[in-house]
Amino acid sequence: MNANRTLKPVVATPESLKGYGWLIGEPDGKVRDKIDFYGKEVQVLQPADFHGNDDLCLNLVTFTRRDFGVRWMEVHTKHTQTFIPLKSHPFIMVLGKPTRLRPDGTQDMSKPDLPNPDDVTAFLFDGSGGIVMDVGVWHEVPFPFEARTNFVCICTNETNVNLEAQGPDGECLGGDLNKKNIAKNLGYTFEIDVTDIQHT
Repeated sequence: MNANRTLKPVVATPESLKGYGWLIGEPDGKVRDKIDFYGKEVQVLQPADFHGNDDLCLNLVTFTRRDFGVRWMEVHTKHTQTFIPLKSHPFIMVLGKPTRLRPDGTQDMSKPDLPNPDDVTAFLFDGSGGIVMDVGVWHEVPFPFEARTNFVCICTNETNVNLEAQGPDGECLGGDLNKKNIAKNLGYTFEIDVTDIQHT
């Protein structure tokens, strides 16, 4: 196995997340100004290119603090998976840009079905918002700093079913999921360096 790669987290902002997804927090985005029953007291915005199909569901997922090593990465092709933390708990997401996504949104199956290591980035979220990931973005599930953090996760029921059908090597491949063992496929893992991160 080759030497592991170290990831220094960058702060998640709308700019830093371009190519990976959208930051969901402070109001920003397209305003639905024709929804005006309450005047200026209520404002409806659409901050991301959120989409899926009629199989979308809402999960409440509890993550406990764990080792900051990336052993798995996965990708979805039918929806923009979303993670929103509760109680303003900070977390890190490790993301890789799509490797098979064409500009028109279709998948080029001749391209690698692994993340490009040079695009894999650790993003630090302060807990005031969450993320909507673009279709085809490689990711590991959130790394919380607190002992226990609850997240709202919007995904498809198909993804849940795919995750329940692990292969003998732990990997999963289904209609809306491709989950890869990073060490097995790349020969190394990604380790997140959190030594300089202050959190309360």
